[in-house]
Amino acid sequence: MEHQEIQMYVCVCHQVTEDQVREVVLSSKSTSDTLKKLGVGGSCGICLIDAVKKIEEEIVPHKSSELKSLKDRQKS
Repeated sequence: MEHQEIQMYVCVCHQVTEDQVREVVLSSKSTSDTLKKLGVGGSCGICLIDAVKKIEEEIVPHKSSELKSLKDRQKS
């Protein structure tokens, strides 16, 4: 039997998955920019709190590694 990866949905109305949030965070300037690009929170709004939480979880590691890289370059 083949193993299938389970997709967790952040927004059911717009079929937005956690993987999509991760991808869009990389090219977004802010949480609101990410929400706008994904269309999250534009329908029923139930997902908005969880979506913002997930976006913030993804932004922090990404921005932290970016900041570390900049600091490393400044030291060189």
